[in-house]
Amino acid sequence: MEEYRGAKLTIRYCEQPPADSEGEPWMPPSLREALGSIQAGKHATCMSQLAARRERLANTGRLRSPDHWNTEARLPNGSRFYAIKVGKLRAYGWFSTRYKGVFYISHFAFKKGQKLSSQDEQRVINNWRRIEEQNP
Repeated sequence: MEEYRGAKLTIRYCEQPPADSEGEPWMPPSLREALGSIQAGKHATCMSQLAARRERLANTGRLRSPDHWNTEARLPNGSRFYAIKVGKLRAYGWFSTRYKGVFYISHFAFKKGQKLSSQDEQRVINNWRRIEEQNP
């Protein structure tokens, strides 16, 4: 399972590499797609900033708001989901209630406007239902 462990949290990804790709470098498909909307010369900077924010979140359990972190819409259980921000790149995710100490990244997106898109909101909710409401 693709994940990143820190001192306070484990960051898990809803998108996972195919079973037959063991040992190969892998990037979530939504991240690859979001990077396609960013100038190629800025990819390395975006990736290093994203990695630094992931590490900070995993080690401290929080990020500086609103510069690096936004509270977004409600999930079906009434809690909220969040966006880790790097320029116009977003990593949408939530703190798991099913798995203690885990923050799930639903997917990545390039944010075109000010508001959260209904497609991104629905994708997070669908992933949340799959992870949080599935039978053990």
